[in-house]
Amino acid sequence: MKARRPGRRVMAAAFVLVLLAAAGGLALVLLRGGPSGITLPAGRSLDSAQLEALRALPDFTLDRLGGKLTAADLRGQWSFVFFGYTNCPDACPETLGILSHVRDGLRAQGVEPPRIVFVSLDPQRDTPQVLHDYLAEFDGSAIGATGSLESLRGLLDFFGVSFERRPGAEHSAYTLDHTTTFFLVTPDGRWLATFAPADDPDGVLEDTATLLRARW
Repeated sequence: MKARRPGRRVMAAAFVLVLLAAAGGLALVLLRGGPSGITLPAGRSLDSAQLEALRALPDFTLDRLGGKLTAADLRGQWSFVFFGYTNCPDACPETLGILSHVRDGLRAQGVEPPRIVFVSLDPQRDTPQVLHDYLAEFDGSAIGATGSLESLRGLLDFFGVSFERRPGAEHSAYTLDHTTTFFLVTPDGRWLATFAPADDPDGVLEDTATLLRARW
């Protein structure tokens, strides 16, 4: 006697259950880790940060006070990477102030904070010495670096950063419209998260503490 094959309705129902199970599993993966596969601590979520796909930084060589800055120099410690310029009237000092607040807050929790790496889009005015003096007002350990557009291009393309020069009343008084997001890089040199322009220092602090405690 031949075994009866499942009816079409039964097969259809089973197919739907498989799809639902797969969708549920996908949702679980996305909730737990997003595109990077990172697992956040239980009960924690991100408000101002967006997870990325954990891609390794490209090779680059920029000028900083006392030598060069390369991708290898960003290994061994968490880093915030931010692009701007010292003559920026608002977004750059505001963001650097937020990052300094985050570093202080993490130290208060007994956590080693990410260092600040400020990459200038204005090498014409922002020499390594100018960058060093400017960043000292925010955080004495911050790294300032810059280079020609050709030297910057790999990092700009990697992070999706853009900028445009706006002429001022005088030739030397130009401003730059630029991307104001900043980026968290892991100690092994991979891009983990992007932070939107923020006006909530405590929110950035909370998200950073969550990411530093995550499994990735």
